[in-house]
Amino acid sequence: MTVDNPAPAEVMALAAAIGAVLARHPAPLQSAALADCLAMWLAGHHVPGDEDATRSMRADLLAMHCSLVRQLVPTNAKQIGTTP
Repeated sequence: MTVDNPAPAEVMALAAAIGAVLARHPAPLQSAALADCLAMWLAGHHVPGDEDATRSMRADLLAMHCSLVRQLVPTNAKQIGTTP
């Protein structure tokens, strides 16, 4: 495991823990909480003194994150018994 490449077991454990907390709440609250966490994650990425580079990096990170989410949806849908 590295910072840039976390171990799958660690990812699954953290996702399960977060999922257990979210599952106790309605979908709109889950969505808002996930959006806030993602925004905080993106805000933590910055290039000191370079607003343009910061905006560009955050846009790239968000695009990569959305791509990863799209790739994970079919697998997760199968796991919970919904349409991939």
